[in-house]
Amino acid sequence: MLIMPGNKKIKILFYISVFIFLSTISFFERTNIFGKKFFFQLKEIEISGHKKVDHVAMQRKLNSLIGQNLLLTKRRDIEEIINENKLISEYTVLKQYPNKISVKLKEVVLVAKFIKDKKWYFLADNNNLILYADHLTDQNLPNVYGKDAEYYFNDFQNLLKLNNFNLNIISSYYFFQINRWDIVTNNQKTIKFPSKDLTEAIRVVNKLLNNKNFNNYSVIDLRINNKIITQ
Repeated sequence: MLIMPGNKKIKILFYISVFIFLSTISFFERTNIFGKKFFFQLKEIEISGHKKVDHVAMQRKLNSLIGQNLLLTKRRDIEEIINENKLISEYTVLKQYPNKISVKLKEVVLVAKFIKDKKWYFLADNNNLILYADHLTDQNLPNVYGKDAEYYFNDFQNLLKLNNFNLNIISSYYFFQINRWDIVTNNQKTIKFPSKDLTEAIRVVNKLLNNKNFNNYSVIDLRINNKIITQ
């Protein structure tokens, strides 16, 4: 077969191009230029929004991801570390190219102290129980008693708030399995709420607490419909 000089040059150039292309791919594979080490290498993970959270321990775990390719870093790996901590209610994770991840935390609000299985816990506003530790709060939080109270407490407290009940006067909450609550105030006054028509009962209690004629009573019992029993 006759090959013209021009065609021979084109063929040589084609083979040279293929060789360069294959060599380049091989180089990328050897140096991992699109992998973890060189291209968008993760160098920093910044955590903000922490007060109660042990951010040092969290930072240590997150730093295990340092050196990865930021493009390939999985959000799930970060979330697994954050979700280990019950003091966190919400968070955002933002990749900041070329080499940084920012983690912004929102912590839970501790609303009460709760005893379960002979251990003290904090009860958070998202119903999480957090093992008691002095350094987590300097607030004088109320105590909550009763089996399964942690599942119903926040709903009850939110209803009190909604009806302008002064939560600061409450020292203790007692939950009963018939879905009923008692509260004890700082001046040792016990208020017994009914299991039904709770909103109306809260409004009645608000009026009674502002009535001087009821100051000397230690018990206000609203468990019976349309009756106020005092002691």
